[in-house]
Amino acid sequence: MASRSKRITLSEPGIAGSYEIVERRADGTLLLRPERELLSEVIRDSDGRVFRDQEFAAHLERVAAAADDLPPES
Repeated sequence: MASRSKRITLSEPGIAGSYEIVERRADGTLLLRPERELLSEVIRDSDGRVFRDQEFAAHLERVAAAADDLPPES
């Protein structure tokens, strides 16, 4: 049975987004691989959340980097 990879979400401006944890080293450092999030996941994760200035900037970066999987507007 294959184990599901672990993910982490960073909100720091400039590196905001979802990452896969590729390796956890003995000294505690993590090797991360960027993962393209789906726009629907970003919306679900942030729905109803109030952002401060830096958090809002990081959120906009996440939205811009996300793959648009929403249905087209009619």
